[in-house]
Amino acid sequence: MVPYGLTQAQFQAMYRRKLDGLSKHAIAHISTLLSIPVSPDVDEAHVEIFPGEDGGSPDVWMYWRGKNNKVDHADLSLFAGRSMHLELGLEILAELDEQYFLDPDQFPGLELAVPILSRWVSECWWKAGGWRYPVPVTLAVHDFGTCGSVLLSEGGA
Repeated sequence: MVPYGLTQAQFQAMYRRKLDGLSKHAIAHISTLLSIPVSPDVDEAHVEIFPGEDGGSPDVWMYWRGKNNKVDHADLSLFAGRSMHLELGLEILAELDEQYFLDPDQFPGLELAVPILSRWVSECWWKAGGWRYPVPVTLAVHDFGTCGSVLLSEGGA
């Protein structure tokens, strides 16, 4: 457990260190994902970070979209309408004291963590070779407008 009481600079450094320790695993996971063929019905993809506002660990999901999205839980291919949880090892961040995230007036934990997490996911994507992904991919942070979206791939591998 990371106890409450770090300064903002200490919190940011600790958060980045924890993410850096997960990079090798995350890059390998993303690299495996990038090797799966994408169905021709997919026009674009979207990576969404759910930051874990309540002090829980963040989650990252990827969504493939096209003109005719379908729902099929048995189909493991990457088709328009598919969504997938990205297993990046972020559960380790649940060990942070939830007080860092409860009251932004007392400690702006989310405001400090979200840009670091967004940069880290982007870096892992690119290091895994994601820029060459066959469809355009954007990254955004769920319900966190100040972070904007990041272009991870223009498509057309």
